Amino acid sequence: MTFKTIKRFKLELDDSDGAVYASGEIVSGHVVLELNRETKVHSMKVIGRGVATAHWLEDHSVGINAVYNVYTSKITYFRKRQHLIRENDILRGTVE
Repeated sequence: MTFKTIKRFKLELDDSDGAVYASGEIVSGHVVLELNRETKVHSMKVIGRGVATAHWLEDHSVGINAVYNVYTSKITYFRKRQHLIRENDILRGTVE
């Protein structure tokens, strides 16, 4: 399948009004795939990754000089690979 075949590909998350998730929460949704023509698909999978990154600066005075410390923290909460189609299939129109 080429990019000319794909008209629209979108991941719609359920309850995404806040768009902020905490550790241990369930993230669910569905994939919308709209094709320009009938296409034979061997397999399809979605790969998701949840990452939180924080960056901050702390300063303190040493005599008349200011000293700055820069901190960064990154945590990966999940990596998930989900097969949507495992066997050959014919997709027509919009698949949700």
